[in-house]
Amino acid sequence: MEEVNTDKIGSLLNVKNFFEAFEMIDEILKTDNDAKDDIAEILEESGGKFIDEEDLESAEKVFKKEILIEQASGHYNLGLVYLDMNRNDDAISNFKKATDYGAGNADTYKFMGMAYMNDEDYENAIIYLNKSVSIEENFENNHYLGLAYLGKENYDNAIKFLNGACDIKENYETLHYLGLAYVGKEDYDNAINFFTKSLNRNTDFADAYYYRGMAYYATENEREATKDYKKACDLNEEYLDLPYESY
Repeated sequence: MEEVNTDKIGSLLNVKNFFEAFEMIDEILKTDNDAKDDIAEILEESGGKFIDEEDLESAEKVFKKEILIEQASGHYNLGLVYLDMNRNDDAISNFKKATDYGAGNADTYKFMGMAYMNDEDYENAIIYLNKSVSIEENFENNHYLGLAYLGKENYDNAIKFLNGACDIKENYETLHYLGLAYVGKEDYDNAINFFTKSLNRNTDFADAYYYRGMAYYATENEREATKDYKKACDLNEEYLDLPYESY
């Protein structure tokens, strides 16, 4: 494929002239099947640009075209778009197709697990996030697997994988979720410890103040519970409707 055609296709995609861009792609592939990789790369770059611009409808069109040329990456990228759109069933379907075409990697399983979590299907989320961790044990994979176990109320495994994430990188949200797991186990001392660690990293995190206050309330430390509750309400007025006495 000549360089001028590469530039022209990219320019047409940038201005969302999809009909002409796709028509040009089809004409090129009729006579030059070896151009598939170059065209798939152009489509992937263009779709990624639309995702960055939060133009998900345009990204969807581009990746649907990529599927006709490169199935594995096309389905994977379309799955990411649907995940951002909160179209979780469509995301899962495309991630599964990506694995069928050979893209069964840690990221595909992670995002599939996240889509199941969005639907509160924690059993399937755990299955695919475990696959992700088994391939690559990094911060995100451990973090999301811990969240799936937390959603399933399997607090011991939630603590295991959230701690695994913190061993790689301490993050205020991960520390907060560890606190929630300990609240689930009614281990309020550890819960307070992790909420405090979370707040040390983000002093404006209303959720951690609220749930640390709840842990203090459970241990009958009403003075500290009241202080945390007031701070949480200052940061997020929605907590005004959730006094600890209502639990």
